[in-house]
Amino acid sequence: MAASIAEYQKRPPAQERVGGSRGKSQSRHADRNRLASIVTIAFNSQKTLNRTIDSVLGQTYPDIEYIVIDGGSSDGTLDILRARDNDIDFWLSEPDAGISDAFNKGIALAHGAYIALVNSDDWLEPTHISSAVDALLRTTAGFVFGDMMLHPSDGNPPFILTGERRYAQYLPHTMPQINHPTIVSRRSLYEDHGLFATGLSAAMDFEWLLRVHSRGILGEYSPKILGHMSMEGVSHSNFMHALKEVRDTSVRYGYPSILAQCRYVVRGNRVRLRQALQNWMPRAWYEWLRHKINPRFKKIDAS
Repeated sequence: MAASIAEYQKRPPAQERVGGSRGKSQSRHADRNRLASIVTIAFNSQKTLNRTIDSVLGQTYPDIEYIVIDGGSSDGTLDILRARDNDIDFWLSEPDAGISDAFNKGIALAHGAYIALVNSDDWLEPTHISSAVDALLRTTAGFVFGDMMLHPSDGNPPFILTGERRYAQYLPHTMPQINHPTIVSRRSLYEDHGLFATGLSAAMDFEWLLRVHSRGILGEYSPKILGHMSMEGVSHSNFMHALKEVRDTSVRYGYPSILAQCRYVVRGNRVRLRQALQNWMPRAWYEWLRHKINPRFKKIDAS
């Protein structure tokens, strides 16, 4: 069962590793109905954290609260947080119980009516929050999401995964293309339906989306929202672990177990085939074939 915001707010942070003075020097929180809280979780992120912070500071939306939750890094991450104290409303560095726990800490500390989660190796377009808030104000959607540009670490051209506007028909049995780092949600979703399940290490976003969906909450895709992610490469074992958590979660929410197992096997075999083709084919051929199989995969021309 997922914890509540109130339960997390009862847990005091380690006072010797906290900071953040941006909110103290600027009257940003006068109207919490307009405030958007951005939460970044980090761990040993000294190579990428500055880029993430810069993208938050570059937002065109004026009413932003910025929170960084570090898992007790041993590299230079803590030095960056201290050096950029004036750019962050609140930061905290202490060990956590995993990604879900870190997300939950940040959400519980947030004051905004809108909440975005941006990992320390991701970054935002300047209009990300303004486009998302505009979409939420125009609709009754509980959350909005957009496209994700993935940047390979090997220097190859990036590619875009476009969001699936018809996600609801796929969500009961699989994680559709709801690019999690692009999601901006209403705070009320976390207040009314709980935080992320700490028992999951890979499919916590799928479980949360399925939970709110099962209670009648709908999201909306917006092509105006574009997030950026560094693609360091996910190992086959990690991906299969994520598929297992998706399978088990879908069954827990009522999807037939035999169908869930069949989908797990099929998707696992597709991953193995895709990896084999990627290793065997020239890159251009592989990317052409992948786009034909999944039209939401779009290579960006380097020129």
